[in-house]
Amino acid sequence: MYWARGNVVIGWSPLDQLGYFGGCIFDNFSARARQVVFVARFNAGERGATTIDVDNFIGALIIEDQGMLESIFSKVDEGQGTALNAAPSHVSFFSSDIARGLLTNLENSLPRSQPVSLTTEIPLSASMETAFDAAKSFQTEFRHRQIEPLHLLAAILKGESSRGVKLLRASGITQEKVLLALSSGSV
Repeated sequence: MYWARGNVVIGWSPLDQLGYFGGCIFDNFSARARQVVFVARFNAGERGATTIDVDNFIGALIIEDQGMLESIFSKVDEGQGTALNAAPSHVSFFSSDIARGLLTNLENSLPRSQPVSLTTEIPLSASMETAFDAAKSFQTEFRHRQIEPLHLLAAILKGESSRGVKLLRASGITQEKVLLALSSGSV
């Protein structure tokens, strides 16, 4: 995903700040998975987080799944940016009711502080680094060409029981259901 304002390409600044731009980790991420990373970073910064954690990624996964990226991207540069190289459309994994409830509950449960600029580095939490490794394992296991958002969701559900993971499970979203969707080709 690249951003343009007028004739100036803004680029992957938040991903670059994570230290992953230009190779290694994101080479295997689909455009949709990269957008999830961007939204997780953006939302973490908006709430003043010191790390990008599991709950940031859960919110970002839901936002991407529900096709709500424009609401986030319009906030970048106060609506002056235009998304280029948009990700392909897909069938949503979450029902709209479950997604709305999860987003509301996540928003109400995440702590807030002074927002962090998009140019300020916010590292991944240790649990997200572990989840990235698990997502790569799921990609390999299912022989998919790239890491997709559902690989990230399955990896998150494999790990710790954060507030967001507990909300997912209480809503009937389990790792088994995500793995079933992955095995049926619903990436």
